[in-house]
Amino acid sequence: MPDFLSTIVEKHTQVSPGFVESLVRTQREELFTGLMRLRYPSHEDLVLVFLEGNQQKLYRFIENQTDIVSRQSWPNYLNQPDASVGLMGLSVEAVRLLRVAYEASIKHVDAETLSCTELAEKVSNWVVDSLPSVIHVQAENVNALYLISGNSTPVIEELTFTAGKSRFSISDASFPLSLPNLNFQVTRYVSEPEHELWQEHQLRLAFNPLMRMLFIRFSELAGRVLTERLCEQLAIWARDGGLDMTVTGNGISNQHYFDSLASASDAYVGLLRRFHSEATPAIGARMSDGISRDVLSRLDPHRREILTHHIFDKYRQEDTVVRAWR
Repeated sequence: MPDFLSTIVEKHTQVSPGFVESLVRTQREELFTGLMRLRYPSHEDLVLVFLEGNQQKLYRFIENQTDIVSRQSWPNYLNQPDASVGLMGLSVEAVRLLRVAYEASIKHVDAETLSCTELAEKVSNWVVDSLPSVIHVQAENVNALYLISGNSTPVIEELTFTAGKSRFSISDASFPLSLPNLNFQVTRYVSEPEHELWQEHQLRLAFNPLMRMLFIRFSELAGRVLTERLCEQLAIWARDGGLDMTVTGNGISNQHYFDSLASASDAYVGLLRRFHSEATPAIGARMSDGISRDVLSRLDPHRREILTHHIFDKYRQEDTVVRAWR
């Protein structure tokens, strides 16, 4: 992947490694979430990603190629003279999006110039493709990234860059209609659906509708008051576990940054288990399990498959182990 953020305004030019170190320390103290971009005379560019002050990743860009620098090698790369430095604050959602854009493997790249109408026609095909993709759209005053999961997933994540600032939003396949009436340079990076980051992305997009439908079915059986109590208990469980999630009767809004697919899967299994723990006293164990099976069957085949593989199979395996120890 190329450096999508090469247009970040540089606030410091030709600074020493010591000055870079002081900037890193400042971002850490200020609990900064976003990225620091460093450009060197050698034409080597670095992007250091922060999450609430913690340094998460260091990416190295040379000739449209992206490398993830191992943490033990960070001092070697950051200890270079004459760095030009720019900073950009990001939301957690934007950091997650860029992680997919920079790290997911690429099968092939398509680049062409398209009008809004032509782009809309292309997007309508890309959203039903079985392969996910990162779309980079550029024109005068337009620089935007889109994550398209494929398999008719209705949610498209969007990250736009304007005047040195970023904006993350949720969109859908109609997003080209909101763009200016221009011709755009559109680059599509077609990826591998089996890649762990895409699996985590698609799992997150599937988990919210699952939980929303579970809350609706529980409310139909147990009533609004008990549903509100159940959501409160899930919210407490998530907060105590250090998960940045908001739980309401409309589902779970997930702002958490997971280090791995396994940690995301474990968290979702825990939430599902907590749901059943809270639901069972009100509607019984058999009914609680029954609404999970019913809701899962109502989802489209792609979301049902990814939820089954990463959540329900693990949930059943853990239950089997627990019963074997009793």
